Amino acid sequence: MTDYDRKRQQLDRDGFCLLEGIIAEGMVEQLREVTDRVIARQEAAHFARQRAQGSLIRVTEDPFMARLIAYPPILEALAGLGFPDPKWGSGFIISKPAGSPPLFWHQDARFWDDPISYTPRTIQCFLMIYLVDTTRHNGCLRLIPGSHLKRHRLHDALPDAHEEALSRADDIRHLAFQRAEGEVDVPVRAGDVVMGSARLLHAAHGNRSDQRRTNITLWYYPDFANLPEGIRAYLADTDFSPEWQAQHRDLLEPLRPAYEGDAAPIRLNRKPGPALR
Repeated sequence: MTDYDRKRQQLDRDGFCLLEGIIAEGMVEQLREVTDRVIARQEAAHFARQRAQGSLIRVTEDPFMARLIAYPPILEALAGLGFPDPKWGSGFIISKPAGSPPLFWHQDARFWDDPISYTPRTIQCFLMIYLVDTTRHNGCLRLIPGSHLKRHRLHDALPDAHEEALSRADDIRHLAFQRAEGEVDVPVRAGDVVMGSARLLHAAHGNRSDQRRTNITLWYYPDFANLPEGIRAYLADTDFSPEWQAQHRDLLEPLRPAYEGDAAPIRLNRKPGPALR
Protein backbone atom coordinates (compact mmCIF):
# COMPACT_ATOMS: atom_id res chain seq x y z
CA MET A 1 0.00 0.00 0.00
CA THR A 2 1.42 3.40 -0.98
CA ASP A 3 1.37 6.53 1.14
CA TYR A 4 -1.30 7.95 -1.15
CA ASP A 5 -3.39 4.81 -0.68
CA ARG A 6 -3.26 5.30 3.09
CA LYS A 7 -4.14 8.98 2.78
CA ARG A 8 -7.08 8.19 0.49
CA GLN A 9 -8.35 5.66 3.02
CA GLN A 10 -8.08 8.32 5.73
CA LEU A 11 -9.88 10.86 3.55
CA ASP A 12 -12.77 8.46 2.96
CA ARG A 13 -12.92 7.29 6.59
CA ASP A 14 -12.10 10.45 8.58
CA GLY A 15 -12.93 13.15 6.05
CA PHE A 16 -9.43 14.65 5.89
CA CYS A 17 -5.75 13.92 5.31
CA LEU A 18 -2.48 15.85 5.58
CA LEU A 19 -0.29 16.35 2.50
CA GLU A 20 3.09 17.25 3.96
CA GLY A 21 5.45 19.65 2.20
CA ILE A 22 3.45 19.90 -1.01
CA ILE A 23 4.19 23.61 -1.50
CA ALA A 24 7.88 24.32 -2.21
CA GLU A 25 9.68 26.83 0.02
CA GLY A 26 10.14 29.32 -2.83
CA MET A 27 6.44 29.17 -3.65
CA VAL A 28 5.57 29.70 0.01
CA GLU A 29 7.72 32.84 0.04
CA GLN A 30 5.99 34.19 -3.06
CA LEU A 31 2.58 33.45 -1.58
CA ARG A 32 3.49 35.31 1.60
CA GLU A 33 4.37 38.38 -0.45
CA VAL A 34 1.17 38.14 -2.49
CA THR A 35 -1.12 37.60 0.49
CA ASP A 36 0.50 40.39 2.51
CA ARG A 37 -0.07 42.74 -0.44
CA VAL A 38 -3.72 41.71 -0.87
CA ILE A 39 -4.45 41.86 2.86
CA ALA A 40 -2.96 45.38 3.07
CA ARG A 41 -5.47 46.60 0.47
CA GLN A 42 -8.51 45.64 2.53
CA GLU A 43 -10.55 48.18 4.43
CA ALA A 44 -10.99 47.98 8.19
CA ALA A 45 -14.66 47.06 7.74
CA HIS A 46 -13.66 43.79 6.09
CA PHE A 47 -11.77 42.64 9.17
CA ALA A 48 -14.58 43.77 11.47
CA ARG A 49 -17.05 41.61 9.51
CA GLN A 50 -14.67 38.62 9.54
CA ARG A 51 -13.19 38.66 13.04
CA ALA A 52 -13.58 34.90 13.44
CA GLN A 53 -11.99 34.08 10.09
CA GLY A 54 -9.52 36.96 10.24
CA SER A 55 -10.04 37.67 6.58
CA LEU A 56 -12.07 36.12 3.78
CA ILE A 57 -10.57 37.51 0.58
CA ARG A 58 -11.18 35.89 -2.80
CA VAL A 59 -8.01 34.63 -4.44
CA THR A 60 -9.17 36.24 -7.68
CA GLU A 61 -7.94 39.56 -6.27
CA ASP A 62 -4.42 38.72 -7.43
CA PRO A 63 -3.41 37.13 -10.76
CA PHE A 64 -0.57 35.15 -9.16
CA MET A 65 -3.13 32.87 -7.52
CA ALA A 66 -3.90 31.25 -10.88
CA ARG A 67 -0.46 29.66 -10.65
CA LEU A 68 -1.34 28.23 -7.25
CA ILE A 69 -4.68 26.83 -8.40
CA ALA A 70 -2.94 24.96 -11.23
CA TYR A 71 0.25 24.27 -9.21
CA PRO A 72 1.61 20.92 -10.49
CA PRO A 73 2.43 19.43 -7.04
CA ILE A 74 -1.18 20.03 -5.95
CA LEU A 75 -2.59 18.38 -9.07
CA GLU A 76 -0.08 15.53 -8.77
CA ALA A 77 -1.15 14.94 -5.15
CA LEU A 78 -4.80 14.86 -6.15
CA ALA A 79 -3.98 12.40 -8.92
CA GLY A 80 -2.07 10.25 -6.43
CA LEU A 81 -5.17 10.14 -4.27
CA GLY A 82 -7.20 8.87 -7.21
CA PHE A 83 -8.48 12.18 -8.58
CA PRO A 84 -6.74 12.67 -11.96
CA ASP A 85 -9.21 15.24 -13.34
CA PRO A 86 -10.18 17.70 -10.56
CA LYS A 87 -12.07 20.93 -11.14
CA TRP A 88 -11.66 24.16 -9.22
CA GLY A 89 -14.46 26.20 -7.71
CA SER A 90 -13.21 29.07 -5.55
CA GLY A 91 -10.59 30.12 -3.04
CA PHE A 92 -9.95 32.52 -0.18
CA ILE A 93 -7.08 34.11 1.73
CA ILE A 94 -7.87 33.42 5.37
CA SER A 95 -5.44 35.25 7.63
CA LYS A 96 -5.92 35.45 11.39
CA PRO A 97 -4.26 38.53 12.91
CA ALA A 98 -2.34 38.37 16.18
CA GLY A 99 -4.70 38.09 19.12
CA SER A 100 -7.74 37.15 17.04
CA PRO A 101 -10.57 34.92 18.32
CA PRO A 102 -11.30 31.32 17.31
CA LEU A 103 -13.11 30.32 14.14
CA PHE A 104 -16.54 28.80 14.81
CA TRP A 105 -17.57 25.20 14.11
CA HIS A 106 -19.19 24.68 10.73
CA GLN A 107 -19.39 22.48 7.65
CA ASP A 108 -19.46 23.83 4.12
CA ALA A 109 -21.47 21.21 2.21
CA ARG A 110 -24.26 22.46 -0.04
CA PHE A 111 -25.81 19.36 -1.59
CA TRP A 112 -27.45 17.54 1.30
CA ASP A 113 -30.53 16.88 -0.86
CA ASP A 114 -28.57 14.38 -2.97
CA PRO A 115 -27.94 10.83 -1.70
CA ILE A 116 -24.26 11.10 -2.65
CA SER A 117 -23.80 13.40 0.35
CA TYR A 118 -24.38 10.43 2.66
CA THR A 119 -21.58 8.31 1.17
CA PRO A 120 -17.79 8.40 1.67
CA ARG A 121 -17.31 9.96 -1.78
CA THR A 122 -15.70 13.40 -1.75
CA ILE A 123 -17.96 15.79 -3.64
CA GLN A 124 -16.16 19.00 -2.74
CA CYS A 125 -12.94 19.38 -0.79
CA PHE A 126 -10.90 22.16 0.76
CA LEU A 127 -7.15 22.35 0.39
CA MET A 128 -5.85 24.54 3.20
CA ILE A 129 -2.37 25.76 2.26
CA TYR A 130 -0.45 27.07 5.26
CA LEU A 131 2.16 29.80 4.86
CA VAL A 132 3.55 29.62 8.40
CA ASP A 133 4.08 26.84 10.93
CA THR A 134 0.73 26.57 12.69
CA THR A 135 -0.06 25.13 16.11
CA ARG A 136 -2.80 25.40 18.68
CA HIS A 137 -1.09 28.59 19.89
CA ASN A 138 -1.46 30.53 16.64
CA GLY A 139 -4.68 29.13 15.28
CA CYS A 140 -4.37 25.64 13.81
CA LEU A 141 -7.28 23.78 12.34
CA ARG A 142 -9.42 21.62 14.59
CA LEU A 143 -11.91 19.12 13.27
CA ILE A 144 -14.11 16.17 14.16
CA PRO A 145 -12.93 13.07 12.27
CA GLY A 146 -15.74 11.13 10.63
CA SER A 147 -18.29 13.93 10.98
CA HIS A 148 -18.72 13.97 7.19
CA LEU A 149 -20.47 10.60 7.55
CA LYS A 150 -21.78 10.51 11.11
CA ARG A 151 -24.15 12.90 12.82
CA HIS A 152 -22.71 14.98 15.65
CA ARG A 153 -24.76 17.05 18.06
CA LEU A 154 -23.29 20.17 16.45
CA HIS A 155 -25.12 19.38 13.20
CA ASP A 156 -28.42 20.18 14.89
CA ALA A 157 -27.21 22.80 17.37
CA LEU A 158 -25.32 25.17 15.10
CA PRO A 159 -26.84 28.11 13.20
CA ASP A 160 -26.03 28.64 9.54
CA ALA A 161 -22.26 28.92 9.03
CA HIS A 162 -22.77 32.18 7.15
CA GLU A 163 -24.53 33.92 10.03
CA GLU A 164 -22.99 37.37 10.36
CA ALA A 165 -22.90 37.31 14.17
CA LEU A 166 -20.62 34.27 14.07
CA SER A 167 -18.25 35.86 11.55
CA ARG A 168 -18.06 38.98 13.71
CA ALA A 169 -17.44 36.78 16.78
CA ASP A 170 -20.01 38.82 18.67
CA ASP A 171 -20.15 36.25 21.47
CA ILE A 172 -17.29 33.77 21.74
CA ARG A 173 -19.20 32.04 24.56
CA HIS A 174 -21.52 30.69 21.86
CA LEU A 175 -21.52 26.90 21.43
CA ALA A 176 -20.01 27.32 17.97
CA PHE A 177 -16.71 28.51 19.52
CA GLN A 178 -16.41 25.92 22.30
CA ARG A 179 -14.58 22.61 22.51
CA ALA A 180 -16.52 19.74 20.95
CA GLU A 181 -16.68 16.03 21.63
CA GLY A 182 -14.22 14.13 19.45
CA GLU A 183 -12.31 17.17 18.17
CA VAL A 184 -8.63 16.89 17.23
CA ASP A 185 -6.01 19.52 16.39
CA VAL A 186 -4.18 19.48 13.04
CA PRO A 187 -0.83 21.30 13.52
CA VAL A 188 1.15 21.84 10.32
CA ARG A 189 4.40 23.18 8.92
CA ALA A 190 4.61 25.95 6.34
CA GLY A 191 4.05 24.35 2.94
CA ASP A 192 1.78 21.60 4.25
CA VAL A 193 -1.72 21.19 2.85
CA VAL A 194 -4.74 19.87 4.75
CA MET A 195 -7.30 18.27 2.46
CA GLY A 196 -10.81 17.77 3.80
CA SER A 197 -14.37 17.09 2.80
CA ALA A 198 -16.72 20.06 2.66
CA ARG A 199 -19.05 17.99 4.86
CA LEU A 200 -16.51 17.74 7.69
CA LEU A 201 -17.18 19.75 10.85
CA HIS A 202 -14.18 21.98 11.39
CA ALA A 203 -13.08 25.15 13.19
CA ALA A 204 -9.80 26.79 14.26
CA HIS A 205 -8.20 27.95 17.46
CA GLY A 206 -7.68 31.63 18.10
CA ASN A 207 -4.34 33.19 17.27
CA ARG A 208 -2.66 33.93 20.60
CA SER A 209 0.70 34.75 19.01
CA ASP A 210 2.03 38.19 18.04
CA GLN A 211 2.24 37.32 14.31
CA ARG A 212 -0.32 36.92 11.52
CA ARG A 213 -1.32 33.32 10.65
CA THR A 214 -2.24 32.95 6.98
CA ASN A 215 -3.59 30.09 4.95
CA ILE A 216 -5.04 29.98 1.47
CA THR A 217 -8.07 27.75 1.16
CA LEU A 218 -8.78 26.42 -2.33
CA TRP A 219 -11.97 24.52 -3.13
CA TYR A 220 -11.90 21.68 -5.65
CA TYR A 221 -14.36 19.12 -6.98
CA PRO A 222 -11.92 16.21 -7.18
CA ASP A 223 -14.21 13.79 -9.05
CA PHE A 224 -16.41 16.27 -10.89
CA ALA A 225 -17.03 14.10 -13.98
CA ASN A 226 -18.67 11.40 -11.85
CA LEU A 227 -20.92 13.64 -9.76
CA PRO A 228 -24.69 13.55 -10.27
CA GLU A 229 -25.81 15.71 -13.17
CA GLY A 230 -27.80 18.09 -10.99
CA ILE A 231 -24.71 18.94 -8.97
CA ARG A 232 -22.59 19.38 -12.09
CA ALA A 233 -25.24 21.66 -13.58
CA TYR A 234 -25.29 23.77 -10.41
CA LEU A 235 -21.51 24.08 -10.24
CA ALA A 236 -21.07 24.97 -13.89
CA ASP A 237 -23.65 27.74 -13.57
CA THR A 238 -22.59 29.34 -10.31
CA ASP A 239 -19.13 28.52 -9.02
CA PHE A 240 -16.59 29.49 -11.64
CA SER A 241 -15.72 33.08 -12.58
CA PRO A 242 -15.79 33.33 -16.39
CA GLU A 243 -13.98 36.68 -16.38
CA TRP A 244 -11.09 35.42 -14.28
CA GLN A 245 -11.02 32.17 -16.26
CA ALA A 246 -10.62 34.17 -19.48
CA GLN A 247 -7.64 36.08 -18.06
CA HIS A 248 -5.81 32.85 -17.19
CA ARG A 249 -7.20 30.52 -19.83
CA ASP A 250 -4.06 28.45 -20.44
CA LEU A 251 -3.71 27.56 -16.76
CA LEU A 252 -7.32 27.27 -15.71
CA GLU A 253 -9.30 25.93 -18.65
CA PRO A 254 -8.52 22.27 -17.75
CA LEU A 255 -9.87 22.98 -14.24
CA ARG A 256 -13.16 24.58 -15.31
CA PRO A 257 -16.27 22.66 -14.13
CA ALA A 258 -18.10 22.59 -17.47
CA TYR A 259 -21.45 20.86 -17.99
CA GLU A 260 -23.27 20.49 -21.31
CA GLY A 261 -26.25 18.34 -20.32
CA ASP A 262 -29.83 19.42 -19.78
CA ALA A 263 -30.34 18.46 -16.12
CA ALA A 264 -31.77 21.09 -13.80
CA PRO A 265 -29.32 22.41 -11.17
CA ILE A 266 -29.81 20.86 -7.74
CA ARG A 267 -31.40 22.94 -5.00
CA LEU A 268 -28.89 24.40 -2.56
CA ASN A 269 -29.21 22.85 0.91
CA ARG A 270 -26.60 23.39 3.62
CA LYS A 271 -28.31 21.30 6.32
CA PRO A 272 -27.88 17.50 6.54
CA GLY A 273 -31.08 15.48 6.54
CA PRO A 274 -32.12 12.47 8.65
CA ALA A 275 -30.03 10.12 6.48
CA LEU A 276 -26.95 11.40 8.37
CA ARG A 277 -27.11 9.22 11.48
